Amino acid sequence: MLLAACQPAPAPTRRPGEASPTADGSPPPGRTRTPTPSHNVTSTPTPQPESAIDVKLADLDGTTIEYWHAWNGEAGRLAEELAEEFNASNKWGIMVRASNQGDYKTLAEQVAQAISERKPPDVVAAYDYQALEWDDLLVEVSDYVEDPVWGWSVTDQADFYPPFWEQPVGRETRLSLPAQRSGQVLFYNTTWAKELGFRSPPTTFEQFQEQACAAAQANLDDDVAENDQTGGWIVSTDYPGVLGWLYASGSEVTRPDGSGYRFDTPQVREALTFLRELYEQGCAWLPENQVVENEFASRLGLFATGNLTDIPYQRAAFDSLGNRDEWTVLPFPSGNDEAAIAVYGPSFTILKSTPEEQLASWLFIQWLLSAENQARWVQVSDAFPLRVSVLENLATDDPQAEQWIAAVDLLEFARPEPGYHSWETVRFALSDVATQLYRWYFTLEQLPSTVRLLDRTASELHRRSP
Repeated sequence: MLLAACQPAPAPTRRPGEASPTADGSPPPGRTRTPTPSHNVTSTPTPQPESAIDVKLADLDGTTIEYWHAWNGEAGRLAEELAEEFNASNKWGIMVRASNQGDYKTLAEQVAQAISERKPPDVVAAYDYQALEWDDLLVEVSDYVEDPVWGWSVTDQADFYPPFWEQPVGRETRLSLPAQRSGQVLFYNTTWAKELGFRSPPTTFEQFQEQACAAAQANLDDDVAENDQTGGWIVSTDYPGVLGWLYASGSEVTRPDGSGYRFDTPQVREALTFLRELYEQGCAWLPENQVVENEFASRLGLFATGNLTDIPYQRAAFDSLGNRDEWTVLPFPSGNDEAAIAVYGPSFTILKSTPEEQLASWLFIQWLLSAENQARWVQVSDAFPLRVSVLENLATDDPQAEQWIAAVDLLEFARPEPGYHSWETVRFALSDVATQLYRWYFTLEQLPSTVRLLDRTASELHRRSP
């Protein structure tokens, strides 16, 4: 500062074409001097956002909340670990007591029991169709998401993958936030497909049929009698896979106004007809059980239906059998250019309590859903990342993650399962129809009446649902 004060003032410079000032410093002819303000100019302060949540910061200190979940194994251990880390690091003095309730059925029963005893937990990670049974006690989390002080910015909200962020059809309020999402996909043996002469995976029903039938014929023509009547697609009757086929046919299994289901449509009949014909042609076969990792790794199927979390087990099956075939994951091929995968999983809900406990619950969920914590979560659960920015915190160039990355690339085709409480029972009715589809006594002539029965059953179950 002293050196700068001792330097001579720099000579003033003029813009090109500007007249020189007069010797006394007055403006040149034709110009007027800008008057110097006689008072200090003060800027208008920027208004601070105000929260609509009537809780003082100091009131959060010492608030304790109950967090119930049904994660086990590595995911269960991480759930407990994250709760402990939040307790040690959050700046509000909030304490979380995490509690594993076994499986999701037991979790729902325990929550219902706690509600009846007027001691419900504060945060529950359960499926939406389970949580809707507690509808009267569910907090509208949109009040917290949109809050200018405590909520998420528009950028944060846009960071979530759309199929995980969008509200279910017919629901006007946001009652939950995604906690974990998985999905049903097709496993595809690319090495075998190339040997059969196919250079790209199928994207339509016709292409799927062509490749499945070629694989079935290859097993029939070889010298191994044990693999006759295999090859093609290994049938799955699990409802998420069936739902994937229906979505890929262009089916909208729920009504746009949110009033229930609609299964009796040409698209549903088209998808189920295609699957039955594939089976009748010998291009699909039904295994004795639904755990098909070894069958797929043994080339007993060019295609198999698998859960996203099955990928590590499928990779282990290939390694165990010494099979070096390359394989990947695909969406369900389309009947009309609408490839799809069905996604599902538990969500976080907040149950009504005191304003302080509800805000504390929201802050805990918000912390759990940060990109950094979500990156840790997908590493132990093999589930989908809920946010786009999660990938920035993961080593996506790991060869062991190849199929998982391929699955993440399919999220543009993701469709959520129906968001009704009645889905808890309707989903099994859908599986029952798929099971009947492959019975020896079933014929395609019975399909229209079977679909009508499914539609009536779903409507009745929905009508009886609370």
